[in-house]
Amino acid sequence: MKAIEVVLDVIKGVPLSFYSSAGVFSKRKVDTGTRSLLENLVIPKEGLVADVGCGYGPIGIFVALSNPSLRVVMMDVDPNAVKLAKKNVEINGVADRVKVLKSDVMSASDLKFDAIFSNPPLSKGVDFLKKFARCTNEKLKDGGYIQLVVYRGEENVKKEFSYFFNNITVIKRVKGYSIILIKKT
Repeated sequence: MKAIEVVLDVIKGVPLSFYSSAGVFSKRKVDTGTRSLLENLVIPKEGLVADVGCGYGPIGIFVALSNPSLRVVMMDVDPNAVKLAKKNVEINGVADRVKVLKSDVMSASDLKFDAIFSNPPLSKGVDFLKKFARCTNEKLKDGGYIQLVVYRGEENVKKEFSYFFNNITVIKRVKGYSIILIKKT
C-alpha cells in the first residue's frame, strides 16, 4: 500500500483538506500552477462544471466548496487519482454534488458543461493537447468557457484550441504559468 500524504491549505478563504499519495501530481502540496488558477478562477453562478485531469481533486473540490449551487464532474485517467479524489470529495463534504469518473480526457461523460477547468498534463505532448481541445469543444455548452493553467505551454494551447475556439485570452501570467480563458460563442 502506498503511503498516504495529507495536504492542508486555504485558498481564497476556502479551507481544503486532501489525502494524497505517491504517483499523483504534487502529492505534498497544491502546486503553484493550480494555486494560481484557483486564485483567478471564474466560477459560474450555477450549472455543471468539469475538472479534467483532476488528480486528487483540488480544483473540483475548491469549485464545489466555493459555490454550493454547482454540480461538478471530476475526471482522471489514473485509477489511484480517482480513488483519492473520491475519498477527498467525501472528507470535504461535497459528495452530494460531485461525481468522480475514471476517464481518458472526457470520454466517460456524455454531459455538456457550462465550464471546464484543468491544469492539463502538458508533459503528455501536443497529441494530448489536440485531443483535449477537440473533447472540450464537444462537451462545452454554447456560451460556456474553459479555464486552464499551463507552465510554459501558452503558445501550444492557443494554437490547438484556436482550431475550435476564436475567443482565447491569457488573463494572467504568474511565475512562468499562464492562466488562459477560452470562451465558446
